[in-house]
This record gives sequence, C-alpha cells and structure tokens, in this order.
Amino acid sequence: MARDDSLRAKVAEQLTTRSAPGGPLHRDASECTERRYATDVSRLLLRKRIVDRYLAGGNPRRDGRSAIITAGAPGSGKSSMLRAVVADLDDYRVIDADIIKDFLIEQAIDDGIYDHLLAEILADGYALAPRELSGFVHLESVKLADQIRRICIRRKENVVIEGTLTWDGQGPRIFRELADSEYTDIEVYGVDSGPAVAHEYALTRWWQGRLDWVSGADQLGGRFTPVDAIDICYPKGGQSICTTHALQFIDSAQSGEIPHVHVTILRRLTTGTLEVADERFYRQ
Repeated sequence: MARDDSLRAKVAEQLTTRSAPGGPLHRDASECTERRYATDVSRLLLRKRIVDRYLAGGNPRRDGRSAIITAGAPGSGKSSMLRAVVADLDDYRVIDADIIKDFLIEQAIDDGIYDHLLAEILADGYALAPRELSGFVHLESVKLADQIRRICIRRKENVVIEGTLTWDGQGPRIFRELADSEYTDIEVYGVDSGPAVAHEYALTRWWQGRLDWVSGADQLGGRFTPVDAIDICYPKGGQSICTTHALQFIDSAQSGEIPHVHVTILRRLTTGTLEVADERFYRQ
C-alpha cells in the first residue's frame, strides 16, 4: 500500500463517517458487545477469564504503595511519555483499557460476530482491520479496566492507571480508592498536545498500524480514533479538560490522606518534544 496522505485521508473519512453517532461502528451501536451480551450470563465467564489473564501478566511490587496516573486526550502521546519519564516502569502494573480491547477483539474474531463488517473494502482496497472495530468493545473494556484497577489497588500493587481523565469525578474516585488502601505516593502526568497535534498523532499511529496489518507485520492493525473523541477534550479550544482534571488531584490531596502527591503537566510541542508547563506538589 502506498504511503499516500490523500489515501489516508479517504480511509479516515470513511471510518469517521461510520464511527459517528448512528453509524455502524459507533461505540453505542447495536453491534457493541455491551449491548449484544447484556443478558448473556456466559459472558461473565469470558470477562473473568480476561481479568485473570490480565492479572497473570507482570510482577508489580506490592510494598511501595505507589500510583502513577496519566491524563490527556487520545493522541497526546501518554504511553510514549510514560516510557520516557518512568525509569522503573516494570515495577508497576500498567492498567490500560486498550490492552483489554485487544483481548475482546480477538474473542470477537474467534466468535465470528463481525465477519460481515470485516469483509467491507475501504478506499485503499483493503478490508476493515480488527482494531478498527475497537468502538464495539469500548464500553466493556472500560468496565473491565475499572474492575482490574480496584483489584490491584486492594492488593496494594504499584499501579500505572492509564487514561484520559476526560470526565468529571474520575480523579476524585481514583484518589479515594488509593487513599482507602493507604497508598503513600501519587504521581500524575498530564499531557497537553493541543487538538491539532493530537489529531495528527492519532492519525499517524492508526495509519502505520493499518500499513503493518496489510503487510502482515501486525495481526490487528491500527486503532482508529474518531475526531470527536479528541475534540471533546478541548471544549473551548483551549487547555485540555484532561489536564485540568489532573491538577485537581492537588485539591484532593489537601485532605492529607496521601502523604505525597505530585502533578506534572507536560506540553507536547509540534516537534514532538515535551516541556513542563505546570508542576504542583503536596507533601506532608
């Protein structure tokens, strides 16, 4: 497949249309797993297997009672930021709903429930790639990630909680869970790239994944991020609400229940480099 920007734009437009509210790939469409299996008791067994599979991976420390939390719009580069700034990442349990999405997509492929959609040919001459169906498993993956997070926090594992912090109340809820389990250290990293950079980063990441899938280098392909999933993080075109919510951890810290809370807001420049835009501490 040629690395053609106009071809990328055509395929992206097709997926954007299909992923819009009312579209066949929207996360709340009738094909989504949360609705498809709403009354299927056997689905509970699959979810348990996925939770067990997730927890079987990794060997996080349980003595540090340390948590790292990310915040930022899709496409802001949170995962690459973590690899760059956290030297001892292997000591943590990384809780990432995108990993769970892959498990659910693999199961959906095995079950053949989306064969009719995977047969559709897009503008580049190739079918939908499996990860381009991620919207269908979004709701279920988020619920499973929440369940896994609660289990790991009860175990007092060192955790990395990857997420956007788009919604009001997410941060205080996570803070409460950590405080109740007597965590002593929270590091919050918010990444604000601006909507234009986030859109381009998300498109580039998805398209490269699609190219890898076409070449056989990746079995699932790239995960397409609808435009509105990024734009909702910038309601007034200014600072990301994700980083605003990240800074609110300092407000929660005033309760004194967790001895050390550190929030760093990083701005991603058009060159891809990161600079510290804001930094706040709470220490007892």
